[in-house]
Amino acid sequence: MSRAALLLALACTAASAADPSAVDAHYPFRTDWANAQLAWYQLKAGEFPPHHSDHRVGGELIAADYIHRTGTFRCDHSGVLVDFAMPPFGAVYYLNFEADLRDVPLGTYYLFFLHQDAAGAFTRVSTMEDEFTMVANHGFSYRLDEVKAAERLLLATKHTVAEGKEAGKATLRWDDTTRIWQGGQPLAPSALKPGDELLFSASGDQPGSPRRCTEIWVAPATQAQATADQRARRIAYLKLRGLPVLIDEVAGKQVTVTFLANERSSLLEMFKAEEIDAAKWAKEHRNIEAVVANDELRSYNPPVDKQGCKVVSVRTIPADCYGSSGEQWVIEPNLLLEGFRRGRILRLFLKPNWPINDMPFGEGMYDHAVETNDSDAHAYPYRTDAANAGLPWYQLEAGRFPPASSQHEVEGELVALDAAHRRGSFRTAAGGAPVDFTLPSFGAVLHLGAEGELAEVPLGTRLRFSLYKDGGGAFTRAAQVSDDFSRTAAARQTWRIDAVHPARGEIEASRLTAEVVNYNDDKVRPPPLGHSIFSVDAQTALWKGDARIALGDLHVGDEVLFDLSGRTATSMGRCTAMWVGADTVHQLVARQRQAHITRTRAHGMPAWIDALDGKRLTITFFAGVREDFRALLDGDPHGKQVAVQLIDEELHAHGEPVVKMWFRDHLPEGATAGTLGCSGQRWVIEPEQLPAGYRAGSIIRVAKADWPFTGGDDAPAPGGATTAK
Repeated sequence: MSRAALLLALACTAASAADPSAVDAHYPFRTDWANAQLAWYQLKAGEFPPHHSDHRVGGELIAADYIHRTGTFRCDHSGVLVDFAMPPFGAVYYLNFEADLRDVPLGTYYLFFLHQDAAGAFTRVSTMEDEFTMVANHGFSYRLDEVKAAERLLLATKHTVAEGKEAGKATLRWDDTTRIWQGGQPLAPSALKPGDELLFSASGDQPGSPRRCTEIWVAPATQAQATADQRARRIAYLKLRGLPVLIDEVAGKQVTVTFLANERSSLLEMFKAEEIDAAKWAKEHRNIEAVVANDELRSYNPPVDKQGCKVVSVRTIPADCYGSSGEQWVIEPNLLLEGFRRGRILRLFLKPNWPINDMPFGEGMYDHAVETNDSDAHAYPYRTDAANAGLPWYQLEAGRFPPASSQHEVEGELVALDAAHRRGSFRTAAGGAPVDFTLPSFGAVLHLGAEGELAEVPLGTRLRFSLYKDGGGAFTRAAQVSDDFSRTAAARQTWRIDAVHPARGEIEASRLTAEVVNYNDDKVRPPPLGHSIFSVDAQTALWKGDARIALGDLHVGDEVLFDLSGRTATSMGRCTAMWVGADTVHQLVARQRQAHITRTRAHGMPAWIDALDGKRLTITFFAGVREDFRALLDGDPHGKQVAVQLIDEELHAHGEPVVKMWFRDHLPEGATAGTLGCSGQRWVIEPEQLPAGYRAGSIIRVAKADWPFTGGDDAPAPGGATTAK
């Protein structure tokens, strides 16, 4: 079966072809329509997957991360959410030309060509095609038969453009958010008339209701112009970042590369537009520039790391596979850099007038203005969430803070809480079994942008748990618990509202970074990092300043932060609370930070004893946010005494007496940078007489002399636990 025939069978329905028990000897792997007894093709590093080796699913795009080439779609019919990632050769189509995820409006229906990940789930996208592309690319169009204005319905006939042969009927609807175009101008639905030739994008399948058009293009000239505009956007995008290529072979100083493009025609269109004659360039040994990139196609430091290369030869290779353009070049760089290895990615700047600059702030692997957290997960001597599956997980050790990236991170909805004993339960999916967790002594809760207490977090809030194994091997020890608000604020990011849909209970928003200073010392706002659809309802608490507002008070352009409820198989979670505007967010964080300072000064700063030298104690303080701890500490108490009390793992004193000790010294941090739960602040303190129970590894709390700290027995009263209804 040809690619075109298979697409026609699957387009708009995402259904498998007739008989999955059939055998097709052309393919030595399972396909959607045959060879059910065979295994699915498995992606291999440095290899393009063959055509038809994928599993195809239709769904609606509801979130996209432009930087990491990931996203989420909602499957047709079932409504199940699928998180996806794109390999370096993965291609996006929009308006019948290759595109980037940032080009695609949210809510657009796509046919996803999926491969399995390491766990066997279909999450790796080789290609994704919108409806406009699928219909136009196969020579079809829709002829409008009738407009039912009162019902907001369009009745249309799908037909072949060349022969006018009927291929089916369609009933579509529009609403106030539907955009209609003709001749580059917006068109009112009342201007549509029978006989109009339409191509459209639509939302995913909604059982019992016609699909909703998100955009409609009227007349062949309009549709051709939409494709031309997308082609121009794509070419401009690639000229700024370089054309991605896969390194096939390195022999001596010569590097063989294949250009990444799902169809050779799209690459050749760019060559034509840019007057690139590959054969002529090879004869002339034309000079080009190469930059090392990663599997997300992100380059490191192009202006510094670029390498001049000469084109040695070019050839066309078979390309019956996804992601390969069939255009293969042999280039010879001046120097072979570390990244010039088989299976790795380069970006090529083919012409001198293509600017070789850093990628936009937040997008590159190396950026002076926005430092991205992209350390190599393979470099750690233990297992991480991203790498080293053959190594054991890091084990918590008494008296030692765990290093960053050693945790196993899990998101879940808080369903039960026993704040007095620093423990609770969360559920990773609706209907799933609750997972118990406890906070070790240094464990921190990040809530509303600052350190807080478990008791402050409302049940039903989605949290991220940084987990370690307990003595039984289960991930129940949470070194850090954080809400969505805190993580977004800590990254100096916000969400900008792009659209509000009250009738659907949705908002569309783009993720933004804070302003940065560029190399010209100008303040600039980097482009968005991604966008997503969020659910709101009558229970969502919307705040602007200290006042509650209504959904109708939200406006396009508002910058917001929010907390979410737990995600389920069919829901990304709803916004439980949303704060509108930078002033609102700053005031909220300031209040939360001050509340933590006030509470800690009243109860003392928790720390553990690193070592004893005679009567002298070397101690290290705990903190979830190092910068906030400095404000809390407010300098060292030179020449003064501090109040010290012995406490247990749950940070309770249980009647232990308060002891006065002299501050003696402030020590360098030591090897605790980049660890979880550590403030980086170390003191030496000394009592007149060392009380019983004070030993290395003991946990204490410390207060400066002018703080309202009284100590005493603060053992929790019986009960006090709460559980979600």
